[in-house]
Amino acid sequence: MKNDKNKVFVPDDSPLPTVKDLSEKFPFLSSLDFTQISLADEIIKLNFEVVSREYEDLKYSSIEDYFDIEVDMIV
Repeated sequence: MKNDKNKVFVPDDSPLPTVKDLSEKFPFLSSLDFTQISLADEIIKLNFEVVSREYEDLKYSSIEDYFDIEVDMIV
């Protein structure tokens, strides 16, 4: 039997999804004003979290201004 104790975790090399990907999957996000509502709080409800260091909460009203921000699924 193989010993998996020394097995090294190798993360998936595929790129992380972005806010743009989420906006396509969840169109209601495009109707929100993100100077009033936290994008990070809204996507947590969808089981995603912001992982990009460039993200600034409540800075832009339009989701398009956040399109390049990387997110990841919460597991």
